[in-house]
Amino acid sequence: MKAILSKTLKTSAYTLAILFGAFVVYANWEPAPMHAYVKPISMTILKVNGLTDLGEANEVKEKVSKTSGVTACAANPASQLVSITFDPEQTSAQSLTQLVSNITNTDVQNASFEGVEPSGPECPVPHEYILAFERAKYALCFR
Repeated sequence: MKAILSKTLKTSAYTLAILFGAFVVYANWEPAPMHAYVKPISMTILKVNGLTDLGEANEVKEKVSKTSGVTACAANPASQLVSITFDPEQTSAQSLTQLVSNITNTDVQNASFEGVEPSGPECPVPHEYILAFERAKYALCFR
């Protein structure tokens, strides 16, 4: 019984070592793409009631773009939406919502896209699993 258990453990250890080695080879097969080295950003989309003037939309865009941590801002008066991408380590969605509210002097809330159906098929694998796999792959890339 002890010999069978020992053989099973050895076989399992060799199998895991071979799988790990194969994953390292796979991770180094091609150089890591540039997006593997870019800091992650966050995005918030705000519904600004009363944002119908193009001049006011440009003012919101300019003032928000100058805020520390904001990487991009777009204001659309036709849909009354303000889209902001930002570095979550430097600023937060709540502070940006407050900033837009102060600039426009109107009620600002997160845009709701409920009822909007996706146009294509959905991936059955959760996005977090894919990100974890990619992080492990890039961590083992020695190029």
